[in-house]
Amino acid sequence: MPRRSLHKANGTKQAQRLAALGRRKQRLNRLSKNEPIIPANVLKKLAALNLPNDAWVYSVCLEALLRGA
Repeated sequence: MPRRSLHKANGTKQAQRLAALGRRKQRLNRLSKNEPIIPANVLKKLAALNLPNDAWVYSVCLEALLRGA
């Protein structure tokens, strides 16, 4: 039984990676069409906090609001 060439094997692996990305993209699109990922009331509360321009503070507050929502 002959072995597959590395070129063919790498192409197969890349095709599988791209297929997985496509499935993930479709799943995320399907989720976003049904309901928003971050609810509107959480966004309003987050805006009312007047947070500093810091990504870490924003992410921590968003996570806390999503847990409480």
